[in-house]
Amino acid sequence: MRFPRIDSHILIVIAFSVFALAPLTAPGYFIYGHDARHSVYFLQMFDQSFRDGAWYPRWAADMVFGYGYPLWIILAPIPFFAGELMHLAGLNFVDAVKMVDGLAVLFSALSMYLFASRVLNRNAGLLAAVAYVYIPYHVVDLYVRAAQAELVSFVFPPLALWSFFELARTRRTRYVFLGALAYAGLLLTHIQTAVLFTPVLGIYILCLLILSTVSPDRLRFILQAASSLILALGLSALFLLPALVERNYLTSEPLIGGAFDYQKHFVNISQLLSPFWGYGYAGENGTDQFSLQLGLVAVLLALTTLWALIKTRGSTRWHIALFLVLTAGIVVAMVPVSVALWKPLAGIMAYVQFPWRMLGMTAIGLAFLSGAALYAFEAESQDGPLGLLPALALVLVFVLSTYPYTEPQHTDAVFNYQTQMDFEVKNGELLGDTVWMEPGKRPTDSPLVPEYRSGQPLVKAVALDGGATVKTLRHGGQSDEIQVQGNAPARVLFYTRYFPGWTATLDGTTIPVKPYGEQGLIVVDVPAGAHSVLLRFEDTPIRQMGLHVSVGALVIIILGLVYTRAREGS
Repeated sequence: MRFPRIDSHILIVIAFSVFALAPLTAPGYFIYGHDARHSVYFLQMFDQSFRDGAWYPRWAADMVFGYGYPLWIILAPIPFFAGELMHLAGLNFVDAVKMVDGLAVLFSALSMYLFASRVLNRNAGLLAAVAYVYIPYHVVDLYVRAAQAELVSFVFPPLALWSFFELARTRRTRYVFLGALAYAGLLLTHIQTAVLFTPVLGIYILCLLILSTVSPDRLRFILQAASSLILALGLSALFLLPALVERNYLTSEPLIGGAFDYQKHFVNISQLLSPFWGYGYAGENGTDQFSLQLGLVAVLLALTTLWALIKTRGSTRWHIALFLVLTAGIVVAMVPVSVALWKPLAGIMAYVQFPWRMLGMTAIGLAFLSGAALYAFEAESQDGPLGLLPALALVLVFVLSTYPYTEPQHTDAVFNYQTQMDFEVKNGELLGDTVWMEPGKRPTDSPLVPEYRSGQPLVKAVALDGGATVKTLRHGGQSDEIQVQGNAPARVLFYTRYFPGWTATLDGTTIPVKPYGEQGLIVVDVPAGAHSVLLRFEDTPIRQMGLHVSVGALVIIILGLVYTRAREGS
């Protein structure tokens, strides 16, 4: 039996990437990473809802001191489903998060290799892939910011670029569907990165279109590219439609104003070139306490490609020129001189929050240009006359220059519902507001806090009217079941925030739910006697619509891939 041959360059990419991931194998966890604890606690709540019967969890029951919050209305789902898969496979929550982080880095390296090796050659692709891993901002996301969703998002931009490059080169319909999967993957992973990458992808597709020399061929490419993007939006509809509609029920000011005002987070040129490395938080107006550098080695190699423009020809030449211009433009867009240019897009930038997030886009450009610098010094043959040695030498330079940064602040920590509540109370984290909460009434405590901290079963509902008793029978991530006994009708208050999707049944019959009080908690009316009340978070019409659209798009993509494979071959 003969096994398929594995590209030796891929094995080298994986080997060098593993060095960057070595700290993930150490005991403990880097809880002082900016979002490190969030990632673990989010996964803990996601698992709680998943086990409570929600195939797509949207409610985080333990946020806001136990009142809950529709977290996965606004956070894209792929990182959490990946973490849940690892947890169901037997890993604890911390190890599941670390496994997703590690796989994200490996797959981002492979996706960059796929793109750069196809546009340039295998040696250049090898260098670009390793550069992509060791670009400082990528390491920052892994070990300093511990921003898992943004880290996972590194996987998809090179895949999207590769898909549309192959579509333009071959006009094969399979790349319509592969491009849709890649772009939808980004939309379903980290919406801020998707917002920043979409203009880059649009410019790239436009350049591919301009290079088409025959008018009918251009029309075909326009239709194929448009179909791919539409399918991607359709595949993402189960997240995008509820996010666009139901986010209007959430109060966003705490996340887009004050310290999160994007105008306070432009980057100074000195920060982009400084070798400084820190573990603190984002400051204002250039006082950040962690590194926002581009990476000196990557910048030098990118500058080298100016000479490559003279030597190279055809598709390679315009790719180098395009990524040079895009990278330079993105750098300019991050510095304070560009503040006025962002004013017309203030609404979009407000949700991106930090202009320095665009370092993720420069990572794509600088990694590709690093590979292009090597390509420029090679002869026209596939791998060049010197073989692999120059690529390996430059790979080692990259690894050695950045490897000292791959060191998180390891700390032993316990993650459970008690420590999560301590984190919420002491740090004012994992909070969020809805429009049914009275303005300025964000809580600092709740009746549930002592029960969380003591490890006692939660009392999730109480009677507002005398003469009735309430007993909590079961508490889950998406539901609560109580028993009510009273001699007269009573209002029962659930310690759960009201939000569209909450439904209640009284002895199996649906009853209305209403928001109540300054916190916008749920109240139901219960008649006299002994009754069982089940409160459950269900899909709303807009969520159901999004699901149907996504299923339809997925069916089209699967059938399209099967059909094109049979028709076009491997």
